[in-house]
Amino acid sequence: MDFMCKSLLLTAGIFGASLVHASNAGVSLTNDTVKGNINLNMGSFGINAGFTRDDDASTSTAHVGVTVEDADTSGPLQVGIGVRLYAIDADLENQDDLAFAVGLGGWYRYTIPEANRVSIFGSLYYSPEVLSFSNLDHMYTYDIRLEYMTMRNARAYVSYGRTVTVYDDNSRREIDKGISIGANVEF
Repeated sequence: MDFMCKSLLLTAGIFGASLVHASNAGVSLTNDTVKGNINLNMGSFGINAGFTRDDDASTSTAHVGVTVEDADTSGPLQVGIGVRLYAIDADLENQDDLAFAVGLGGWYRYTIPEANRVSIFGSLYYSPEVLSFSNLDHMYTYDIRLEYMTMRNARAYVSYGRTVTVYDDNSRREIDKGISIGANVEF
């Protein structure tokens, strides 16, 4: 699936999500990478989807997932744990380019009470060998970001993250690595 098709699917998902009360949608950029995601709030759980295109690594990833989320959002800490299905399309030599993985993990957000517009967000998902398919041995992805609430329903952020895929022949791909800037909008 090419980048244009993925972009159209994400756009359709964002517009469709507004009809079912999406909790948030976001995008982040580096010079070589674009990353987008959406989370649909369904009460005590969320359904999420996202994509990443890294031109430097010639790799695209997409995911869909379900997260059990903390129903009490009145405090400074918000937490979600869940599962994601990943599809990784990498330009590999002498191997199948498409791999799949089931990642287990979650996310958290801590809003600093003394500076209620500033928060720290982190996420981590890991897929061991038993949950990695095709020629993928294992993978993990993490992201930590410093967020600033620019208005009641929008946050701007600086993040550091990385997605690492390790294949059966012990080759590695690092995708979406480094510092990026982005924004997240809540509906």
